[in-house]
Amino acid sequence: MKNKYGVQLDRNGYAPSIWVQEDRCAICGRMDRKLDRHEVYHGVSNRTKSKNLGLWVKICDLCHSELHQRNAKLDDMLKENMQRVAMEHYGWSIDDFRREIGKSYI
Repeated sequence: MKNKYGVQLDRNGYAPSIWVQEDRCAICGRMDRKLDRHEVYHGVSNRTKSKNLGLWVKICDLCHSELHQRNAKLDDMLKENMQRVAMEHYGWSIDDFRREIGKSYI
């Protein structure tokens, strides 16, 4: 299966992440911890869009735990940075991004 941009999705519905990174945490930069996939935009419809459009990052289990403990500042920073990456990657304006995700974080 492919997304609307023709990118091949894996068997779990994930496009490759558009966040260019090595095998290190996108938040703290550590390489010595287990990395998890984190969909940057969550909620029922945005989680699927995050997977489908590659709007996910690899983060270590410590940072993932902190995000899920409702660290709003960290979550907002990640959303803003991913929005900038997505706009550049897809050639979207802020309005285009809003149409896809429902809200601008910039």
